[in-house]
Amino acid sequence: MKLVVIGMGPGGASVASTVSTFDREADVEIITQETEPPHRKPGASLAFETPNTDELAIADWSLEEFNEKGIRVRLGTRVVNVNLDDKKLTIRGPDGTTSEVEFDKLVLATGGLPNIPDLPGADLDGTYTIQSRDDAAALGECLPSLSKIAVIGAGFSGLEIADHLSKIGKEVHLVVRSRFMRRLLEPSMSSELESRIPADMILHKGKAPTAITGSKKVEGVEIGDEIVHCDAVLFMTGVIPNVSLAKRIGLEIGPTGAIVVDERMETSADGVYAVGDCAEMSDFLTGEPVVMPIGSTAARAGKQAGLAIVGRDKTFKDVNLRLQYDRIFDTDIVCVGHSSETARRMNIKTDVTFLYDDAEFTKIALVTYKDGILIGGQVIAPRLGSRWAYQILERVDERANLKESPLLPPQHDRMEGLLEDQYGPIR
Repeated sequence: MKLVVIGMGPGGASVASTVSTFDREADVEIITQETEPPHRKPGASLAFETPNTDELAIADWSLEEFNEKGIRVRLGTRVVNVNLDDKKLTIRGPDGTTSEVEFDKLVLATGGLPNIPDLPGADLDGTYTIQSRDDAAALGECLPSLSKIAVIGAGFSGLEIADHLSKIGKEVHLVVRSRFMRRLLEPSMSSELESRIPADMILHKGKAPTAITGSKKVEGVEIGDEIVHCDAVLFMTGVIPNVSLAKRIGLEIGPTGAIVVDERMETSADGVYAVGDCAEMSDFLTGEPVVMPIGSTAARAGKQAGLAIVGRDKTFKDVNLRLQYDRIFDTDIVCVGHSSETARRMNIKTDVTFLYDDAEFTKIALVTYKDGILIGGQVIAPRLGSRWAYQILERVDERANLKESPLLPPQHDRMEGLLEDQYGPIR
């Protein structure tokens, strides 16, 4: 069986790795325009600090690991045509020559494209986005000459990059149209996160940028009636599915603008699969179509597609369950499942319960519906956020009732409680 994977992000790499693991006889090949090993987007943000080094360890899979598994990788290669009837690809290599590649199974892991606002001046020299390590390197090469940088957007990636820029001594202007992580965090959780930004980071909140100013290169950002002077603008305003190839070959595109797939990640064409930012999945709770441009979700979808390709019947129920974690502003930030905002967009009525640990400066939001069934949660903590997060994930996955299965306090708190029960107060 010959498998060709188009794209080498977390989803594409996961498909290739899974197939080669479960079918040692499979002929697996990855074709990608990228020139670096696959990585998640948050890792790419680190590349702007050291754009020309080969020692930056951000890869999820190395080329050596692919080679050990017998997976061939064509870097810097573009797919120019797909013939599904003949099961052949036409590709153009880095030297410009074209050739054909045959396949039995095909996976589209073409990712997403930066969703850059249509603003005057958005194409000026000095505007950047970070979707890949190459993008980050382009910013990194100019970084020594930049002192003031405006970051547009307050999602996970935008906040992480703003944090990095601040820590290396840049004057960072963070432009936030509404609030931090508006879709993923409850309003009070957004406020809690906002309270933890560095003192020297300049926040412009409640207004959207209306133009990038400058004649030939960036000189500032117009925000309402204010102009923020800066040397560069970094757009971290989300992604849109990259489906141009899928449209050309006639795959069904869903209402989200992404490729329609079933629970096995198979598209409308037999033997053709799609994973990652280009794929439209079903929401874990309602079944409504959603796009989840998250590296961990893409990797799980890749594993699911890989098992389907080798003929396994197993399906994972957590492929489309959101789990996002990052450490930003010296704070663990975790989002699991639905927030009240994402639930509201699907006409789900929710209640939100908040837990506080003042000693640990930790705040937790738990989102429930239908008499206490847990469907999501968020954690903001200076440390050990993952311990709370996995308790939430486990309960969401099991559709647990929060009253019947409450979150347990950290182990040291439980131990203290046991000691106090036996010996009395210990403080």
